[in-house]
Parts: sequence; structure tokens; C-alpha cells
Amino acid sequence: MANVKCVDVSEWQGSIDWKKVKAMGIEYAILRAGFGREVSQVDAEFERNYKNAKSAGLKLGVYWYSYADSVSDAEREAQACLSVLKNKAFELPVYYDLEDNSQVGLGKTVLTNIAKKFCDTVKASGYDVGVYANLNWFNNYLDYSALKKLYSIWLAQYHTEAELECDVWQYTSAETVSGISGGVDMNVIYNQQLLNPDIDKEAPFLANFEAAGVQALLRQAYAQGIVNTFVKPIDNKIGKLTNAAILEAKAALGVKNPDYTITLDFIADLEHLVNVTREANFDKARKDVNQDGRVNVRDATALQKEIAGIED
Repeated sequence: MANVKCVDVSEWQGSIDWKKVKAMGIEYAILRAGFGREVSQVDAEFERNYKNAKSAGLKLGVYWYSYADSVSDAEREAQACLSVLKNKAFELPVYYDLEDNSQVGLGKTVLTNIAKKFCDTVKASGYDVGVYANLNWFNNYLDYSALKKLYSIWLAQYHTEAELECDVWQYTSAETVSGISGGVDMNVIYNQQLLNPDIDKEAPFLANFEAAGVQALLRQAYAQGIVNTFVKPIDNKIGKLTNAAILEAKAALGVKNPDYTITLDFIADLEHLVNVTREANFDKARKDVNQDGRVNVRDATALQKEIAGIED
């Protein structure tokens, strides 16, 4: 399955050869910037990873591991994170990593408010922000629905598919990647806006309208047998079904190494393929006189009998 993949790393991966990572076709990485409430808790490899990954041409995001036990503590963690990120640019969000066992007793309301305080504080400095957690945390310790309306969602679930709608899905911690020692976390990026920064973030209606149009076209492709995934419903959101249908459509168009990116060329090419296939299907159905799903000499016989008024 062709996906837009993204590694995430920390000091535990040691020294990374980012040129080798890039040569494998990996374009995105999320780096651990640090943890806790002190600037001194910066990840030991963050500066080197940032410099070398940027130099190799990767697009980056970061995450900050939390130990916060209160909303005020979350703000201190945000300020420490901002100090570490100062004068650095990122293509992906700054994610707040909530998963520490010391926090589970705080309850869903407090933990959700902790996440909001960190994200809002970092966002106020101009960064895109999000929340990272595993499926158990999003289901039981955080108000997933409330957070999803406000921030990017990065889900950790080592499974065959992501069972919550998310922007980024971490699906393994044991991927083998050239340039990185040992197993490494690997992710799939679903959100098209993360991959296509030229989409106007201040014009959600336009982006949604484009998504709905693509979904409608993909449903036409399904009706003609071009793709196997039926996009339901048309909901103006780029979700798992839409992404799956996009990959199938690109494969049908002969695109090598297809990804989820939607371009005007893709829309035009798919519309053409739908029209050509529809005409071919109609022509075949018109020639399939005996309606057995095949066009052969038996249809000529059936047509002769029809003209002669002979019944079987």
C-alpha cells in the first residue's frame, strides 16, 4: 500500500544519517524537541536532527513529551518548548505528547484542559499545533471530540488500520529505515493540508468544497468499476475511505508510487477516465443482447431471434 510516510525520532535513535533516510523516499519527520517544563530538558539530539534533516531536504514537525499535572504546569511546558523551537521553521505541527502513566489519575477534564493550555500557548506564537496520544488515551483520558475540533490529531495505534479519524497515524515502532539504527516509529500522514501547505487555511469552505467534489468524482469512478472503495458519505472530509479511493484511482491512471495528493491534473485525468469507461461500459451493455455479461457470438444469435420474432 503506497502511503505518505513519516518517521518520528528522538535521542534514543542516536546519530541519524538523514541523507540515507531521504534516499529511501521518506520526505517527512517528526522530531522530539524535549520534555517537561525546563529548557534544559531539550532532546539531546534535537539540534543535530533539526539541522541535518533540514539539510537533507526533509519536512519537519516536532513533539514535546508531557509530565504536566496541572494546567499551569502545561503552560510552563509550552514555554520551555517555545524556547527550544525559537528561530526554527516547521512544515508539520508541534504535537503535545500525552501518555505518561503519572497523569492518568488526573481525569479526562483536567487532562483535556492541560492539552488545550499547551496547544493554545504554542499556537499563540504562530505554530500549528496538535495532540499525540494512543487509542486508549484518546478513548479514556482525553476528550477526543473536543480536541479534534481544535487541533491536529496524531494517533498511536499499532494495528492494521487507524480506528479513530486522525491527521497522522503511528502504526509501528519497529520499522527498518536506512540511516537509523534499530527499529523506528513510522507514521502515515492523512491530512492533505499538512502535505499541501498551499491550501488556504483561512478558506475552509473552499477546501471542503474541493474535497466534496473529489469525493463525488470518486463515487462515479466506483460506479464504473475503476476503484473498489465506495466513499460514503460525501462529508467534505478527507478520511480513510477517500484516501483509499484516491490511491486506487491513481493506480488505475498508471501513476507510479501514488500518494494522497490531490492536484488539478489528477481530477482532470480521473474525470476523463470515468467518461471513457462509462461510454465503454454503455457500449458493451448495448451489445450484450442476451445480458449474460459477455459480448460474443451468442449475442448475434439472440439478436437474429429477436428480429425474427423467435422465442426461446
